[in-house]
Amino acid sequence: MNTIFETNQQRIDDRMQQGLELLQAHYTLKERTIPEEFKTLKIQNMTFAIQQFEIEHVGNLLIMKCKDSPMMQMDTFTLMPYFKNLPLFSTDYMYMGEKRTYLNEIYSLTDCQDDLYLSYIEKFKQNKEKHASLPDMPSKPCWQDEVRPVCTAKMTTPDADEENIEIFLENLKVFMEMEQNTPVFADEEAYQKKWLQNKAYTDRLVDEGGVSTDVFKQALGAEKTREFFNKVFFAPDLYKK
Repeated sequence: MNTIFETNQQRIDDRMQQGLELLQAHYTLKERTIPEEFKTLKIQNMTFAIQQFEIEHVGNLLIMKCKDSPMMQMDTFTLMPYFKNLPLFSTDYMYMGEKRTYLNEIYSLTDCQDDLYLSYIEKFKQNKEKHASLPDMPSKPCWQDEVRPVCTAKMTTPDADEENIEIFLENLKVFMEMEQNTPVFADEEAYQKKWLQNKAYTDRLVDEGGVSTDVFKQALGAEKTREFFNKVFFAPDLYKK
């Protein structure tokens, strides 16, 4: 029988694999070569293995896994789109023994929220409501609230693990449906507006901070965190035209 530590390791592998397989069934993913200094990161005695993918005609995918830390095990699956009017898709799952905290977030980094866009934001909200019976994770107000229309934050125990992975997969499926029904930007000006929104958010995270960003800054320093965000995590440097 697996220990809880081994169970948590398996949960991390399962979520990342299921997310990748779901994307690979519909898109071409190309793994990027990450700068040597960012292939693994040590943050608060936690070592993260990092992968980065280009999702063709969609944008940047960042995967981080910390499976072996006795303090906390964690995974991150973040998708930053560049080619269409789509939100940032951000997820972080944390395991501390039998305690779990899960974040599934949607960020509206866009100048245009038309009826099509808002109809999918409503679908993300409906997904959140489906799992309202799971205990919510307490959170404090922050500047990101102004661009975050949906945040599903849960604090649960192992008996809810499958449901929490289902939340992630449900939201990823909505994101994919949204992507497939959203037209490509009609001109360079629209692309540049979206890129500027993504870049402004990336810079603001470093300048004004956030719960996880502050941890990066403490470990790496502000400028190295900015470089990591610009080249790997959200990657606006790679999508600049």
